[in-house]
Amino acid sequence: MRWRRGDPPGKRRARAVTASWIASVLMVALGTASPALAGNPPASITVNGRNGGAEFYGVGAVSGGGAAARLLIDYPAAQQNQILSYLFGPGGADLQILKLEIGGDAAQGQGAEPAVAHSSGGAIDCESGFGWWLAEQAVARNPNLVLMGLQWSAPGWVGNTIWNPRDISYIIDWLDCARSHHLNISYVGGWDEHGYVKSWYESLRSELNASGFKSVKILAADSFPGIRYIPARTWNVAAAAATDARFKAALSVIGSHDTCGGPTTGYACESTKAARDLGLPLWESELGTLHGSNAPANMARTINNGFIEAGLTGFLAWPLMAASPPGMLYTHRGLIIADQPQSGWYQVEPITWALAQTTQFTAPGWRHVRGASGDFGGSGNYDAYVSPDKHDWSLVAENTGNHVNQAIRPEAIRVHLTGGLKTAKISVWSTDLDSARPGQWFVHRPDVPVVKGTFTYTIQPGYVVSFTSTTGQEHLTYTAPRLSPMTLPYTAAPDASNEAWGLDSQEGAFVYESCLGGMTGQCIEQAAPQRPVFWHTPEFGTPTPYAVVGDPGWSNYTVSASVLFTNATGSAGMISRFSDQGNDPKHFDGYQFDLLANGNWQLLANAARAGAVTLASGNVTGITTGTWHSLSLQASGSQLVASVDGTEVASVASSRYGAGQAGIESNWSVVQYDNLTVTP
Repeated sequence: MRWRRGDPPGKRRARAVTASWIASVLMVALGTASPALAGNPPASITVNGRNGGAEFYGVGAVSGGGAAARLLIDYPAAQQNQILSYLFGPGGADLQILKLEIGGDAAQGQGAEPAVAHSSGGAIDCESGFGWWLAEQAVARNPNLVLMGLQWSAPGWVGNTIWNPRDISYIIDWLDCARSHHLNISYVGGWDEHGYVKSWYESLRSELNASGFKSVKILAADSFPGIRYIPARTWNVAAAAATDARFKAALSVIGSHDTCGGPTTGYACESTKAARDLGLPLWESELGTLHGSNAPANMARTINNGFIEAGLTGFLAWPLMAASPPGMLYTHRGLIIADQPQSGWYQVEPITWALAQTTQFTAPGWRHVRGASGDFGGSGNYDAYVSPDKHDWSLVAENTGNHVNQAIRPEAIRVHLTGGLKTAKISVWSTDLDSARPGQWFVHRPDVPVVKGTFTYTIQPGYVVSFTSTTGQEHLTYTAPRLSPMTLPYTAAPDASNEAWGLDSQEGAFVYESCLGGMTGQCIEQAAPQRPVFWHTPEFGTPTPYAVVGDPGWSNYTVSASVLFTNATGSAGMISRFSDQGNDPKHFDGYQFDLLANGNWQLLANAARAGAVTLASGNVTGITTGTWHSLSLQASGSQLVASVDGTEVASVASSRYGAGQAGIESNWSVVQYDNLTVTP
């Protein structure tokens, strides 16, 4: 995942409207197979059950590169179950692969996931973070789900840079935690979009074997093609493996990013001959960010063309969903938008059903049928799959064009079934990828009649159609609650992730631990004691840990908490009217009130792109480590009031920010917070 992503404004594809097309549309609407159009002979497709080819590894999504699924764990039980069902089935996207982030206390795209070990030799925390819960829920719905792990960041104790050998022991710690949750991790990677170091991967393979994880496979190298796609650079890990037997032996899958366009369009998918000849599966290990009106067609096109043109047999969309506070950097990306845990509102994106047109008709372990994939006519393509028993089969055909702004016509196909394949009760499901109407997504059509092993059908412009001998397909239909922004007051309390309900860590790790300083119970602790290894060097200096909660519409309120410093270099503070993250989540627009362990304080107007402006500063006496002190920041109109231990230390006027979320922040030291509230 990169900072500069997003589909360009899409133009509707021109549709060729003819009398024969109108007649064909009527036939599809009536649920009947349509004849070849006049003057347009049907494309002939032969699906032979004995011609099983490359293994299909599945279609999935990435919950990583930012804690984009953070708030799902805080949803009401009913809506939570509905969303999970839409994602993992049966009856929704039915995802077959889930890539998890190996938390490292630092943000990448939006939000940070806590590390399982914040310090060298420290306690291993296998309970904090939503990732374990998400994986457990996903596997409960699909026991055959393939799980993966990948790093975007790492706790600072592993070393100052990526590819540090000490980091391998941290990956083993994460795998041990996964095992404690009864999760079977099938694959791990290296570092997201940072190339590869052969010796590191070879050491990883050795350590996995020695630590009881021989079955865990390695995917390399999650490479990113850059601003301009250069296949040789994107797949250079395959070229290296081709000339180094030891390196190749350490790897099980070659994975690259956005090989079907960046952002992904699927018009042209590329791999190198060296990659295709290596003998290892090739995956699109991250494609995205797909959003907007073109996203469903881009996704359907990519899954077919990825195999047809580049030999890709596994696909992972990024991100899984958008379940972080509204207004974050990558909101409205993914399969489902779910950023309102208080009301339970969510929205299923049409990309969900574009994925379902493949996932509900195949499974990992099926095989692509040799000779049954390719282009038909001038504007579509098709890909056929056969089950391990060589009797069941599916064919996914899409008609969305081979290049931008292409005029698309209806395309007729004639399908011949042979080699022991089933020919009775052939189901048909379709999605109008250009439609914004849910009633046109993943629609069950009448069975197609097969005569002497052959049937014909016409794929309409903008449609993806799946044909199958299997049963069990389903279109879940739930009604989400009405959109209702989060309201005040807010009081922090633990949730199932061992974090505070609704509080989204953007940097650092804000998790619950036993209270210090004579306080009983559990307190929020910023647990990362040192600067982590960041995915990329921050643009405007080193960010500091912070977490936010609430709604962008919050305006006049007081955010307050008690804080405890564990060392003399600690810092803690309150955030008000958080409103923008700029180009990355590491810095933000909003007001910030900091107190240091030595008693110095400052009230800032923080700016994501231009640094902070000091509105007021000073010193208070009596601040000591190991004791509790109360902080508050009140915003009312243009007036800001900051207080320490109930005494006002600053009252200033500022109209720079009028509304936004609340939060807490610290520096890279262990600090505790208690009684975090946001009150009107």
